[in-house]
Amino acid sequence: MTAVVVITDLVVLAKHLRLLDAAEQRGVTPLFVLGPETPAAELARHRADPAHPLSRLRDEDLRHVTDTSLDTLLRAVTPWLRERGVRAVLNVGEVFVEAAGALAQTLGLPGPGTHAARVCRNKVLQRLAAPALAPRWTLLDASRPATADGWDAYPAVLKPASRMSSSGVRAVTGPAAVARLLPDYGPDELLLLEERVDGREFSVESLVRDGAVLWAGITAKDTNESATAFFTETGHTSPAPHLTPDQERLLLRANTEFLRAVRFGTGMSHTEFRLTPDDRVVLMEAAARPPGDAITRLWRLATGMDVDAALLDLALGADPATAPPRRRARQVYLDHPQGLLADVTADGMSVHWVGEQGRWPDLPPVPEDAPAQGHTVLVGRYHGDLLGDQSDSQGRSASVVLDAPLDADLDAAESRAVRSVTIHTVHPEPVGAAGEAVR
Repeated sequence: MTAVVVITDLVVLAKHLRLLDAAEQRGVTPLFVLGPETPAAELARHRADPAHPLSRLRDEDLRHVTDTSLDTLLRAVTPWLRERGVRAVLNVGEVFVEAAGALAQTLGLPGPGTHAARVCRNKVLQRLAAPALAPRWTLLDASRPATADGWDAYPAVLKPASRMSSSGVRAVTGPAAVARLLPDYGPDELLLLEERVDGREFSVESLVRDGAVLWAGITAKDTNESATAFFTETGHTSPAPHLTPDQERLLLRANTEFLRAVRFGTGMSHTEFRLTPDDRVVLMEAAARPPGDAITRLWRLATGMDVDAALLDLALGADPATAPPRRRARQVYLDHPQGLLADVTADGMSVHWVGEQGRWPDLPPVPEDAPAQGHTVLVGRYHGDLLGDQSDSQGRSASVVLDAPLDADLDAAESRAVRSVTIHTVHPEPVGAAGEAVR
């Protein structure tokens, strides 16, 4: 039997567990490399649980490594390459993008390619690769605050070039604000200072084979930028509503232009753009891997596609099954009170503690004409976690996933679903009564 090497961390694998079934259906053995963000105790707990899909893994089908370097990945997979008939490499998380890209290309297997993988891990390279799509920007040296003195386009955005999950991305109003923030970054960290682009934000998800886009969908993004200095993602809607056909074409064309510029080979891409009021498309960032949060789940609800099966087919060199949207799906993150997370309850929806359970709910698609409905509440934090500001993606706590017919009022369905959820907190010192319920 041939094998596919799946490279990721437990927190990401938890939402791609359908890969095990997809591999079995295709007669392929999945071999997993899990990285340093995977707690060994949690991995052991899930593998010991007969109800968890990871319990199906044999010890020889799993490697748990201590870092994400190419050398470490090579040490982990070389015995498999000699003995297991590996015919595919599939990376589904951010931190292994470069190493996995190099491995796949060296083996002559489908993948984004080393160049695309490298560029998609660095926002500076992305701006250099596609200058026509880039915002106005300059490079800062965190150890020399004076390097921002020549910049005159405020308000602006300060962002690290290689972080993810909106970490370190801050709105700045002038040179003094930049100088105050620079000590918060590493002394060798590349920083971008760029114009703050007005307009709605979107992501474009693509299934690409040998440079040809086989399927692409546009997702609308919400953030907390209007009320804070942060740019944390607070919601996604797939497919994006309120776009004209011309605006859709502009976004899809920009996505194709970027993928061509970075010589993207095969896999799933995730590019993020702003669309200005005068329909200028501006690149924010790009990733050479599946999207984060619940976006793959949203597209499954919206189209009926099995995205995990599509990822595996691309890695195996086959065209995936694709479909157009027939419903609209949304994930919305909830505000929460500050304090220790005690519980999350919901009326009429299941609550899944995806971090603690080590798996996401399946969320199969429903009939095209089914009424709008909230499907589930996803809790990414753990009981007892301290909830504070949502300054980046790690600060969020819980979200609701819902969908509706394409022409239905999804906003009204969102309001009903959000009102049904309560996040319960207790004060850390002293331990007191439950915090204010947030809906």
